[in-house]
Amino acid sequence: MTRPDTDGQLELGVALPTNRKRLTGRELRRIVGRLEDAGCTSLWVNDHLAAFPVGAETYPYSPTGEITWDPGLPQYEALTTCGYLACVNDRMKIGTSVLVLPQRHPVEVSKAAASLADLSEGRYRLGVGAGWSRREMALLGWDPATRGRRMDEELDIIRASWGQGRRAARWEHYDIPDDVIYEPQPSPGTAPPVLVGGMSPAATRRVLDYGDGWLAVAPGNDPAAVARAGAKLAELRSDAPRPLQGVLKIALKHPGGQDVAQLVERAADDGWDEISFEFDDWALDETCALLSTCRSRGRTVS
Repeated sequence: MTRPDTDGQLELGVALPTNRKRLTGRELRRIVGRLEDAGCTSLWVNDHLAAFPVGAETYPYSPTGEITWDPGLPQYEALTTCGYLACVNDRMKIGTSVLVLPQRHPVEVSKAAASLADLSEGRYRLGVGAGWSRREMALLGWDPATRGRRMDEELDIIRASWGQGRRAARWEHYDIPDDVIYEPQPSPGTAPPVLVGGMSPAATRRVLDYGDGWLAVAPGNDPAAVARAGAKLAELRSDAPRPLQGVLKIALKHPGGQDVAQLVERAADDGWDEISFEFDDWALDETCALLSTCRSRGRTVS
C-alpha cells in the first residue's frame, strides 16, 4: 500500500530520552528545537509508572531475561510529557510508544487522549501496548493475567467514549454506568489514531480488530527483522477493513556508526508511513546528524 499524500516518502520520528536522563523544561525545549531543525516530524515518549531492580523479573525481549537499561534512570510520565510537548512545539506530531494500556483505567486514558487531541490540534497519537512487567501492573492494582482480554475491552470502551463505537450493555472487566458522560470528546478531525504496538500474534490481531495503525519495532542491526516487519505490514493491510498507518521503530544502541539510511530506504520501499528511532545511548548531535543524512537521501518528508 503506497501513500499518495507523500509519494512513498517517510516521516521521521525520534523517541525522546524521557526514560534516559533527568530533564528540565528548558532542556527538553532545546532538544525539540534541534530535532525539528534536523528534519524530525514526530516525537515519541516511553511509558512505565514503576521500576524494579535488574533481575527482579524476567524481561521477555532480552536473551538473558534481564532488562537492558538502568532502572534507576528517570522515567517521566508519558501523558504529562505529551501535554508539555504539545505546548513547546506547534508543528510536530506527538505520541506514546507505547502507553501500557492494561495498567490504566480506560476512562482515564480516554479523557487524557481526548484532551491532548484538542490541545495539540490533532497532533496526538495514542500508541498502546499490553505491557510486559507483571510486577508493575500488579503494584498498580491490575491483574497481569487478564491484561490481554482487558486491553481488548479497553479499546472498545475508548472508541465508544469518543463516539466511534457502540456502548456495550455490560463490560466484563469494567463497571461503567450507562449514563456516564464522556467529555471532552475529540473534536471532528482531531481524534487520535489508535496505534497498536507489538510484534506478537495477539498484538497484530488487535491491529486489525481495533487499530488505526501498527507500531512495529525492529533492531537496527538486523535488516532481516526490518524485512519481516515490512512483509507483515503488507499482510495486515491486505486483511484490514480500513486503511492502516504503519510506524516502524528502529531500535539502535547509538545514533551513529551504522548505515541506517539503507534501512530507511528499505522501509520506504516496504510502505511504512514513518520511521521512529530509539537509542539506548542518547546523543543529540549524532541524532540530528542521522536525521539530516536520512533527509539527504531523498526518501523522507521535509
